[in-house]
Amino acid sequence: MKNEQDFFAQLPKEYVGLVFVAAGVLLLVGAIRRWKWVLDMTGQKSNKPFAFLSVMHDWFGENGVRIGIIIISVLIIICGLVMFVLMR
Repeated sequence: MKNEQDFFAQLPKEYVGLVFVAAGVLLLVGAIRRWKWVLDMTGQKSNKPFAFLSVMHDWFGENGVRIGIIIISVLIIICGLVMFVLMR
């Protein structure tokens, strides 16, 4: 039998940043369009000090979660672009 490799293992290392960009764009569009699977906070309540989205939900409600996901997705996009540029 032929040994199948994972799709991501076959990607050239300089394109790993673009995978992060794609994930960030997907989250960004999901937050803007109010996709339920992006905004669903079921089971995410936490008393941990770094529960960013839970704090945003407590302070601002659903719009706070949307703003938090938008902030996180923009950071993921920026990190992906930096990775893409530095790994070239």
